[in-house]
Formats: sequence, C-alpha cells, structure tokens
Amino acid sequence: MHGYQLLRELAQRFAPAWTPSPGSIYPAIDALTAEGLLRAADDGGRTVFAVTAEGSAALERRTDLIAEIEARTGIRLRPHDAVDAAVERLLVAVRESERHSGATEVVAVLERTAADLNALTSERGTR
Repeated sequence: MHGYQLLRELAQRFAPAWTPSPGSIYPAIDALTAEGLLRAADDGGRTVFAVTAEGSAALERRTDLIAEIEARTGIRLRPHDAVDAAVERLLVAVRESERHSGATEVVAVLERTAADLNALTSERGTR
C-alpha cells in the first residue's frame, strides 16, 4: 500500500475511536522502514510499502500482544482464517439447528459456548 491507502485502511479499522493523520502515519512508516520491517518501492511515482520477512517475523513474535489488543479493542488486526472459517460453520449450524430444534435449545448451546470462550479469556488473563 502507499501511505494514503494505509491511512485510509487504519481509519476504517479504528474509527471512530482513532482517526490517523499523516503526521502520525508517515513517521511510523519511516521508523518501520528504518528498522527493516517495511520495504519501500516506487510504483509509478508513488512509494508503496510492503512488510519484509523481518517484519513478518516481528509480527509472529508479537502474536500475544496483538491478540491482547484485539481483545481489548474489538478490532481485528490480523486475519484469523481458521477462526473465521469456524465462525462461518457455526452460523450455518445455528441456522440449521434453529429450524429443527427451536430457538430455546439453540440459545442454550450458544450461551454455554460463550461461557466456555469467556473462560478461555479468563484463564489466559491469569497467566
């Protein structure tokens, strides 16, 4: 992405809680490039940035921190393909079960599932 695309992407992800500005984005891009985490390239007169192998490795080392930020803000910072696929399967199963079993039973299962997931969050927070 070029800087303006990145600015727009961040604005979409973090609005209305935070509105990025060129004064906050470009110094961060410069710092990440200087650290070797981003690579700059010319794309027809525009500078575009891509994550380097070192940048990807740095993200992998920070998965716990990223997960914590996502949990705290409710904003997805990284794709979670396996989780997204499981949620899609769950939605299909919920709709199908509701037709055959009724809302009361489905709600009970969903409430138990939510409690299980909340327990995972609580366990992780106590470590």
